[in-house]
Amino acid sequence: MTTYINIGNLSGDPRYERRIGLQIQKIRKIGDLKLALEGPLGLPRDRYDVIKMREALLYDEAELITPTVWSTKVVLVIHPCSRPVYDHLKTSETDIVNGDFEDEQRTIMSCGHGIVPETLYDYCWNGLKQGGLEIKCPAIEEFRVRGTQTTCGSLWTLYELTVKAQLSQDERILFEMKLSKNSLMKMEGVQECPFCRSIAVRDNVSNDRVLCINCCNTNPDNAEFCWQCLHPWKTTNTNYCGNLSCSTSKGPKATQEILRTCPSRSIGGHKRTTPIVRACPSCQVLVEHTSGCKQMTCKCQYIFCFICLQPWKQKGVNGGCDYSINCDPAPYQSV
Repeated sequence: MTTYINIGNLSGDPRYERRIGLQIQKIRKIGDLKLALEGPLGLPRDRYDVIKMREALLYDEAELITPTVWSTKVVLVIHPCSRPVYDHLKTSETDIVNGDFEDEQRTIMSCGHGIVPETLYDYCWNGLKQGGLEIKCPAIEEFRVRGTQTTCGSLWTLYELTVKAQLSQDERILFEMKLSKNSLMKMEGVQECPFCRSIAVRDNVSNDRVLCINCCNTNPDNAEFCWQCLHPWKTTNTNYCGNLSCSTSKGPKATQEILRTCPSRSIGGHKRTTPIVRACPSCQVLVEHTSGCKQMTCKCQYIFCFICLQPWKQKGVNGGCDYSINCDPAPYQSV
């Protein structure tokens, strides 16, 4: 069965703006999609990539295709067929990334160091993918004692990169998008939604419960997340998210609410149910029982029975609980 999808590229080049019929049931990975587009586009697969518009990132060829890819326009980034060096920019300087192993033509940067245009593109894009706001020369200038070193650190402008890395129109737009995204992520009061990767802003800095506007339209049942830990918001309380590792779970009030409202279940075959979250009797840190028997070892190394909260019976010491005792569950704790 043929399904028609819309494709295009970042710069809106009419040569790539079209509607193409594909048998999408046979296309499982991004690499499969790129292979299927080779014929209709008349381009080898290494000349283009599929972009995640919200993240301003390129799909990896091994990534599985999600329904979102088919439900929206497939946008491509078209790469140049080559990255030649202008005659007046050619240099015999060693490539600052690959060193003497690189025998391709190198371009001279504004700081005086040389680099192969393809290497320049890869280095700059990798820096942006990691959240960088500036692109600086990585050339090692000086080695010091104990292995320390200093680098050139000269700032390269986007205009210089466009010329010397021979960026295509699509690549230039991609770089601008990623720089803007990275800048927004550095701003106070801005977070990336963990579900859809769109930018989320909270109205009140004291409220860690955030509702993603985009997810409200696409997935309303899973649209709230915690500003601190970026995990789904699990409770109806506005003061804590319900994720035990999150900073919103700290503090007496939030801890007490978790202990009071957590569900109960049978542990280790015990007939009566036990709350699945306990406060360690020694250090008061919250501990969640996920599987296994009733013996629990806290991070503070205190060993206790998760059911009755008594210390685990030690050899030669009176009192405590062990596997032979059919203990009664302790009630919900107060801390």
